[in-house]
Order: sequence, then C-alpha cells, then structure tokens
Amino acid sequence: MPTETFDAIVIGLGAHGSAAAAALARRELRVLGLDRFARGQTMGSSGGHSRMIRLAYFEDPAYVPLVRESWSAWRGLEDETGLPILTQTGGIYAGPAGSEIVDGSVRSARAHGIRHEVVDGRELARRWPVFAPVDDLVAVVDEEAGMIDADAAIAAHLVVAERAGSVLRFGARAVDWRPAAGGGFEVETDDGSVAGSSYLVIAAGPWMSSFVPDLGLPLAIEREPVAWFEPVVDPSSVALGRLPVWVMGTPEDGFFYGFPFDAEHGLKVSHHHWGVLTDAETIDREFRPADEARIRAFIRRRMPGADGSLRTSTVCMYTNTPDLRFVIDRHPAAAGVAYASACSGHGFKFAPVVGEVLADLVVGGSTARSIDAFRADRFRQEPVAG
Repeated sequence: MPTETFDAIVIGLGAHGSAAAAALARRELRVLGLDRFARGQTMGSSGGHSRMIRLAYFEDPAYVPLVRESWSAWRGLEDETGLPILTQTGGIYAGPAGSEIVDGSVRSARAHGIRHEVVDGRELARRWPVFAPVDDLVAVVDEEAGMIDADAAIAAHLVVAERAGSVLRFGARAVDWRPAAGGGFEVETDDGSVAGSSYLVIAAGPWMSSFVPDLGLPLAIEREPVAWFEPVVDPSSVALGRLPVWVMGTPEDGFFYGFPFDAEHGLKVSHHHWGVLTDAETIDREFRPADEARIRAFIRRRMPGADGSLRTSTVCMYTNTPDLRFVIDRHPAAAGVAYASACSGHGFKFAPVVGEVLADLVVGGSTARSIDAFRADRFRQEPVAG
C-alpha cells in the first residue's frame, strides 16, 4: 500500500524529467519527483556547464520547428524564474564539401529561412584563428545558434515545479513501478517506501531499460569523455562573444564539437559519439590518458589554437538508438505512463518541449505535437513471410 499519494510521479530529474515535472506542476497537479543522485549531479547525461542549441540542424530539417519552439520555451523559462539559461553565440558546422554536416546544415537553413553563410577553410581560420587554415573544409556559419547553461536549465525547471508545490526527492532511487490494485500506479524506492499516483513519467536516461524491460527498447549506452583546454591563442579571441559554438566532422576524425572559452573551465573540445559502449552501472568514469590523446590529436590537426594544457575533464554518457533519434512514447500496456530517453547526444536543447509532450501523453493520452518519428514502434520487427 502506498504511504503517500500524488497526482503524478516523475522518475529521473535530469533535463527531460525536470521539464516534465514543471509541465505537470503548471497544470496544477501534485507532483513527486525522484532522482537517485543528489541535486545538481553529473552522474547521468544531463548535468554540466554547457549544451549546444543549433538551428541549421544537419541531421534533418524536421527538427528545426522543434528547436525554434524550444528556444522560445527557454526564453520563457528565463522570464519565469529569473535564471539566465540561453546565450546566442552563432554556430559553425564544418566538414568536407558535400559532407552530411555541410549539406545537411545548408538544407535545413534554406528550408527554414535561417540566416547563414558558407565559407571555405581558410576564411574560417581567418575569422577564428583558433582553427587551422586548411583547403579541405567548408563551414556553414549559423547566426542563430547558441548555448544553454545545462545546470541552470535543470535548476529552473525544478524551481517551477517546487513553486507549484511539487515534492522533489534527491538521493531517492526508484527500484520498481507497477499498476496499483485500485487504479493508477505505485513506485517503490530503495528505502522500501511506496508512493502512489494517477500518472507516471519515466525519464531515467541511461537507466531507462531497467524500468521498461518489457518494451525491449534497443538502447545502447556510450561512454563520452569531455575535456577543457587552455588556449594558446589570446583567450579573449575565443571567448563568449567571439567564438561561436562549433561542430566539425571529417572522415579521419569523426565528429568533434566545442564551445567558447570561459575563465572557470577553459575551452571545451570533445568527440561526439566515441563509439565505446558501456553500462550505466559500470561505466569507467575516470578521464584516461587515451581520452586526452584522442582529443588532442584532433586539436593538433584542426584546432591548434586550443593545444594548451588540460584544464579539467569529465566523463558522461549518451543513450543511443540505432537511428540516433529520441524515444518519446506512451507505455502500450499502461495508460497513464509515458517515457522519454535516448537523446543520442543531441536531445538536451529540446527538454522544455519534451516535458510538455510527456505531460500531454500521461494526462490526455496524446499530444498535438508531431512525435511519430520518436515513437518506439519504429523498432518493431515485422515478421518475415516464409
């Protein structure tokens, strides 16, 4: 029997869980939020200093309306809480001519009227001397991109939830959920307590599969080291307001990305999709010499102005699907349960919209936003005729 009852319970209070808690609380529901770690933790995929928000989305132009809605939502959240979250920096997306990152960025920019220009590798280095002057790259400059303060973003959603009366418990690990005999759901935590609710949102990131094992979601956890370096160029030339956020993809290096220099952390440079699979419980969280060597090899080829001392580092996780799209859906066997995961390394920026979608799904059973590309049934295997 539950010892306490709420309208809705949210498991996981990272980017999407905190946004869902805020969305449900805005609808005047009494919400319980549970997170296994401390407030402000960096043990999952959501914490940390910075996340990118790109308008000229090279993966698919269909993301652009969601990015724009998310941008507006972040601005609204700043107004609602007084916390600074979003900074417009512009963006650079560089790669060989004809590559996915270049052609995809241009396609999205043209389809959605995003201000942009295309420059060659030498012009890129002339404008931003941190990069190497090369002849084998083209860069799309997206004037409308920016960066999100990830910690402030999560904190702001939690503020909204708490102001509305939500109960948020950190260091409370959910271990099981189940339908309740009289309707609704029960969630048990590791101290043996049980809470009941009419609605349930699961936003457990790398731990998602343990909460919905019956769905057989094809989720893969990827170890993602991240580093910050001291620049060897004038720090003011790569600081916020001078250097945009950037992504560079080449056949020899794969995809790397980075952010402007800040005095506290340094110049952020890291690989996007390292390709090292792991498990959320056993991940190697130590930043290894081999991790630094891989990043520094890229820096010396493509970004020599960043080749200073290592300032700080961390290791986080991506939760990936085979097609690198998100999973946002209702539980097919439990009306009133919705879940979101598998950001695949590019989902943080969408958190306020995902939170609203999750609230729509649990309360009303559907959402007006188009999420067909993110539904789990795309992974179902059709029987082969024999």
